Amino acid sequence: SEFFIETEVPEEELIISRTDLKGVITYANETFANISGYTTKELIGKPRNIVRHPDMPKSAFAHLWDTIKQKKRTI
Repeated sequence: SEFFIETEVPEEELIISRTDLKGVITYANETFANISGYTTKELIGKPRNIVRHPDMPKSAFAHLWDTIKQKKRTI
């Protein structure tokens, strides 16, 4: 079966989430939560891939995380 969901976000709203370097959600705004189908409380502490679209290849996120980790700075 085909999976297709399109959600329009009003222009004045932003979809915001933040994760740690392991991909665990540390922050999600209410708009992000509403679109994901979870509450902000349900999202915090969960892996970011719970909201990944099933058609998004895992390799794309693997590349993203590899790039982020390579740019990691030490202070």
